[in-house]
Amino acid sequence: MYNSEQTDDKVSDNDLQKPNIYNQYLPYYESIKRQRLESFKEICENLSRLIQSQELQPGFPLWSSRLQNFISLYGFSFTKTNHIKLINFYLSILSIKNLNYASANICFDTLTQLTRRTRMITRNDLIIDWRIFYVWSKLVLFNHDESYSLVSISKHIVNSFVFCVRNCRPYFSVTATQEILDEFRPYLCPFDTVCRDVIGYLDMFLPVHLPPELHHQGCKLWLSEFLDIWETVYNNPTWEQNLISLFSFVAWCNIGYIDWEPWLARIFTKILKNFSLPVGNVELKKSTEHYSIPVVATWIVAMMGNHSSCIKYLRDLLSAIKNFYHPSNTGDFQTELVSFLSMLAQAFVDRVYFERTTDPVWYFNPPESHRLHDEDINNFVNCLKECTFISIFNKYHLDLAAETCHYLSQLRPELIIPSLVELLFSSIDNMTEPYRFTSIITCLTGMTGQIVRQTLNFPQGQTFVLPLLISVLPGIDANDFKKTSVTFQFLNAILMLIACVDCSSAVNQRNDLTEIEKEVCLSTAKFEDFISEFLNRIFQMIDTLSTEISDAFIITIDSKMENHQINLELT
Repeated sequence: MYNSEQTDDKVSDNDLQKPNIYNQYLPYYESIKRQRLESFKEICENLSRLIQSQELQPGFPLWSSRLQNFISLYGFSFTKTNHIKLINFYLSILSIKNLNYASANICFDTLTQLTRRTRMITRNDLIIDWRIFYVWSKLVLFNHDESYSLVSISKHIVNSFVFCVRNCRPYFSVTATQEILDEFRPYLCPFDTVCRDVIGYLDMFLPVHLPPELHHQGCKLWLSEFLDIWETVYNNPTWEQNLISLFSFVAWCNIGYIDWEPWLARIFTKILKNFSLPVGNVELKKSTEHYSIPVVATWIVAMMGNHSSCIKYLRDLLSAIKNFYHPSNTGDFQTELVSFLSMLAQAFVDRVYFERTTDPVWYFNPPESHRLHDEDINNFVNCLKECTFISIFNKYHLDLAAETCHYLSQLRPELIIPSLVELLFSSIDNMTEPYRFTSIITCLTGMTGQIVRQTLNFPQGQTFVLPLLISVLPGIDANDFKKTSVTFQFLNAILMLIACVDCSSAVNQRNDLTEIEKEVCLSTAKFEDFISEFLNRIFQMIDTLSTEISDAFIITIDSKMENHQINLELT
């Protein structure tokens, strides 16, 4: 299993999979390299000795733990050859008959760690037999011996197994799809209770990472059939969640290679129905199972691009449910609705990143015609913008709304930040709704990076810095600890990114400044006034807090927590 070439001192970090880059900045890096080579050699030799002696105990748990610690300390500091040999080693352990559950759990955890960096090993480097995991799925997921105390099983083994299969699924063979369908299709009856287990198996094992030239041996064998089955389901069975997960995953891994257009109307209709929103004064009966919001959001984002009508259906969906985002329409449904916006924005940011990164994942390669362009980004941000701004003022879901604003500002700050700043200025003098000020400041705190950064599409962000700093000072209010706390958080976030220096003289000294840069330089003359007013309010706050303590003011536990938070912000 061990490749002796790794011990050669001539092996550079470029030959290793993904070493821990921070170790090279330590003063004793050469010592770390020698220790790394010796440690890896010792681990591999002892793991090999276990197989040769045909005895796993007690060495297998020990040296597997050492391997996981090695990866934690040094990263994937071994060559691709050794990496693949380690994976095959643990797969061979799983193939041992009558292997105990403790050793199997170790294999699942170690394989999960070895395969979590999918970009380091491609399908051409590694092929895994799916039947190894199928055998263990029946032992782990449908084991009845534990209830009779016949075996002892770790309570984490199910999660370990599921994560392991998810990570290994990209390496299933080309023929695995047909083999899996031949195994489970005879039991695929929506009216049978076994259908839940069958759909769960299909969701777990069906390969969705095949390249486009192999789709005739992959998703084309089952996608249309499963969509037809899903369309006929109206009673929301539990196995429907597995179908949704499967559709979402195959859509994400095959962007641009599947035509979803004929199904869009039915997909969005089912999504709207599954929200189970009340109509008038009538509370609709809740579905047995709600769709997973992250799964649905990923599916929707994966269907966008190439002038798809998906964005139109999404706009219609949000228009239909817009009133339910209003803070006055309280109910359990609001959690899902606000989370829906957040997950959509997060999935969209992830897709833009994966499509434009210089180091793409090998299985994520949409055709150029179906990649997201500037127009698609603008349409998406404008689509979510209105509902997001409404949900900002929902005090029970402010964190999710602020998270959505943060993601949207990463995509198009020029469409989000000016509108929020305008809302902030209008809320400062609003004495009847103080919560609006708190909500908007909370959202702006997560956007300070976009505000102070000067980009090609949003060069005027820096012009908001001084007006914002001055306008939020009234938020330092001894009578409202919540408002004071969020104001300090905003000031802390933005002052960590800028230098409080008067640069107004630069306008007369340089002739290469743009109009916006001149405006920013002139505005810095107000720093002195800001700092003076800021310190005055700080000292007033300190005097107020010290007076309350000296007067033996009786306060509740909540008040103590608020005072503690304010003290932290002041320091």
